[in-house]
Amino acid sequence: MDNNKETKERLIESARAEFSEKGYTKASLRKICADAGVTTGALYFFFKDKENLFAAIVEQPFNELKSLLLGHFTSEKEMSLSEMYAHIDGGHDELSAALIHHLYANYEAFMLLLTKAQGTRFESAVDEMVDMTDKTYRAMAESMARQLPNKQVNSYMLHWLSHMIIDAFIHLVTHEPDESRAVGIMSRIMDFYVRSWVELVLEGK
Repeated sequence: MDNNKETKERLIESARAEFSEKGYTKASLRKICADAGVTTGALYFFFKDKENLFAAIVEQPFNELKSLLLGHFTSEKEMSLSEMYAHIDGGHDELSAALIHHLYANYEAFMLLLTKAQGTRFESAVDEMVDMTDKTYRAMAESMARQLPNKQVNSYMLHWLSHMIIDAFIHLVTHEPDESRAVGIMSRIMDFYVRSWVELVLEGK
């Protein structure tokens, strides 16, 4: 059992290096096996195929990120108007720090997911995150519009802002190597983002 666990871990480490260097489509299973010191038969004992091996690296961290967001989004949907404005005035730092910590704790996995996943079912991961964000923020915006006289949702701006906030996190994790600096930067970005969000998403009828 221990030998199987060690073999599987060697394969994953070799795969992480190969995928990082060449991307998913150009990565060689033969090279991964050679670097891990096993046969291709051993690889297929643990993994169904190449994509399953890629998934072994990125899927769990990605699912955990989605769970963090979904938990936050669920609470946001249930906010009253006064709670929404309180959130705008600084209630976002805890979530930002938690998301950034998770991204940096799984840095290599997310770099693969964001930059090397073309050709896998994970290549639409960013679009999936934007879609999650857009659906939640649409529900929030529609709730706010119902509580404010002569306001309606600007769907274009809402969708654009959903892209912008996901892109902001991606830019941080791919350009800023220091987690503590990333937290500070994201706090300022979020201050700007949430205040702009209300002004741009809710417009006069």
